[in-house]
Amino acid sequence: MRDQLRALAKLAKMDEAAKDFDEELKTLPQRIEAMRQDVDTLEKLLVHERSQLEEAQKLKQMRVDELSEQREALARAKAKASRARTMKEADAAEREVEANRRAIGDREKEIATLQETVETKTATLEQRESQFEEAQDMFRKEAEAAKKRLAEVQALRGEVVVGRDEEIAKLPRRLVKRYGRLRERSKYAPVSIVSDGTCEACQMALPPQLFIEIQRGERASDSTGDYTIHDFYTCPQCHAFLVYHGLVADVLPRTEAEEESAEASQEAEEAGASSAEAGAEATS
Repeated sequence: MRDQLRALAKLAKMDEAAKDFDEELKTLPQRIEAMRQDVDTLEKLLVHERSQLEEAQKLKQMRVDELSEQREALARAKAKASRARTMKEADAAEREVEANRRAIGDREKEIATLQETVETKTATLEQRESQFEEAQDMFRKEAEAAKKRLAEVQALRGEVVVGRDEEIAKLPRRLVKRYGRLRERSKYAPVSIVSDGTCEACQMALPPQLFIEIQRGERASDSTGDYTIHDFYTCPQCHAFLVYHGLVADVLPRTEAEEESAEASQEAEEAGASSAEAGAEATS
């Protein structure tokens, strides 16, 4: 059973070391995809505004052509008026002249408005094209940098999870599946290394008898070695797998207190050695 607990502790240690790498491997492609979508959106706006500009230019040209025709019609109406022989013909010709003049005035105003629209849309289009080019350039650079960074992160992650599959192979399959679900869905760590009767993951005080049991690190299945998920203790509150620190201390990084204690012991040994050397020199 202790070998399985050690494997579980090692697995949790590897995954904790790889957590930041996993997060970066997940978020970096998402960020690049968001940038790509922004570039696509700008391109669609660009296509739409080009279409609007072309429509405005076509409409303006149509009005210019119509204006030319109406000026020709005005010339014909004036010629007709000059050839009028009766008052009736003269009045009709004059009305036709005035109608063409009004139509020409309306067309000129409309053409002036369309010209302003064309100029405004042209300026907007130029600005949008500049933004699109900048966004494209930035996206290419970011995508290239992200590609290199992903390769670096994958390599770094690979270093910290060396042997992970071997540790997983030592554990019951159902336990590995539940461990994976806890990693994905729980806000707490999937494995709690317990040293003082408190769940390290959720900080709940464990029932005394449960704490005693996990310190033993033994189950009935030890006689057969055929372990199932039911042979592993879990926290009643956060459901993290419970492992006693004393059983797996050699596979875990030392705590800050343990580092300080080790440093203090080393300093004491060095001080003792120095005193012994000084005593030996004094005696000689």
